[in-house]
Amino acid sequence: MKIVIIGGGPSGMMAAISSKLHHPKAQVLLLERNNQLGIKLKLTGGGRCNVTADCSNETVIENTPKNGKFLFSSLTNFNPQNIQSFFINEGCPLKSEDHFRVFPESDKAEDIVNTLKRKMESLGIEIQYNICIVDVDKDLKLLKTEDNVIYYDNLIIATGGLTYPKTGSDGKGYNIAKAIGHRITELIPGEVPLVSNDLVIQNKTLQGLSFKDVSVSIFNGNKIIKSIIHDLIFTHFGLSGPAALRASFYVQKVLEKETTVNLNIDFLPSISISEFEKYKLNDLEGFIINNGIPKRLINYIKEQTNLVNEMIQMIITNSTTRDMTDAEKLNQFVMLRDAVEERIKETGENVGNKRKFFADALKVSQTQIQRYRDVADKLIPDLQQQVQHGDLSLQKAAEIATKPQEKQAEIKKALEKEKNK
Repeated sequence: MKIVIIGGGPSGMMAAISSKLHHPKAQVLLLERNNQLGIKLKLTGGGRCNVTADCSNETVIENTPKNGKFLFSSLTNFNPQNIQSFFINEGCPLKSEDHFRVFPESDKAEDIVNTLKRKMESLGIEIQYNICIVDVDKDLKLLKTEDNVIYYDNLIIATGGLTYPKTGSDGKGYNIAKAIGHRITELIPGEVPLVSNDLVIQNKTLQGLSFKDVSVSIFNGNKIIKSIIHDLIFTHFGLSGPAALRASFYVQKVLEKETTVNLNIDFLPSISISEFEKYKLNDLEGFIINNGIPKRLINYIKEQTNLVNEMIQMIITNSTTRDMTDAEKLNQFVMLRDAVEERIKETGENVGNKRKFFADALKVSQTQIQRYRDVADKLIPDLQQQVQHGDLSLQKAAEIATKPQEKQAEIKKALEKEKNK
């Protein structure tokens, strides 16, 4: 029996080893398109290689973003503890770090590659380098290379995905899988850095700052769909580090239907609000610095808070020092609400009953605030324009805003018809 494995990454090497251990008499052949094994593996974990997770099967499944139960069978046969035992027994000592991460004791990913290579050589597994598969014939059970033909009895495809073409993971393995009858689902990245157009990223204010164990929450509208506690790095293009990478799957799911995604970063998730409240303002900054928050981030937050406070004060002053039309008051409400929401997002400050806060600030009743809110959030744009032009009263607009959009469109047509009489 001849077993052929395409791909010399960790999956391919382990598949070759497992094939030989389970079928000692079989001829096992590993084909690698590069001139060395495990190129991408050597780059992982900052060159250290996060080998596995020091946790239970259940924890692995729970932390797999999509269809983690798919791994149940594989983990039952070869779990994280088996992986650790394999490398330790093969002369590659490991160490455990935070978040269940396991690395080679040497902090060198190359040691993982060399351990797998030595094991294959000791088992008599043949390795061929610089082999690129151009076609496969399922019926004849043969692989076509650029200058040769390779026959097989059993074929294992371990070519990797589309993650890093320069290392060989360029997606060609999907073509081989299709050729032998497999269906390829929609391809989306599993873990990638996050790109942001937010001003704090674009002006590079926080570029280069790194944080340990921050909490990153991903929002879909006003709902948190996932919170992740891990390390984070601000880059020139956005966010990176384990927290950002793990958040990327959930960000992509939101972007399937939305154009933007909001993230909330809690830089000190282990410290409660009540603990912060024990400190006076001057002492609070020292407390925050002592907990690892860099001065550059503190200065940025103080600057943004001052800007938002100035905007809120300007809106409140403007709306209470002169008479304004309903349309002008509505615009002031929307501006104030956006400014307050921005302050809450930046500082976590609690303004209490928002409707009362807005009513007191704009010197109107809470009922009027609700009308502003309904018109701003629920009224169709064409009718909002009529409010702005003074053709539709705020009270009437608020009543219409409670109706379905189809009904609102009918009312708009009726109003236009009435106006044109």
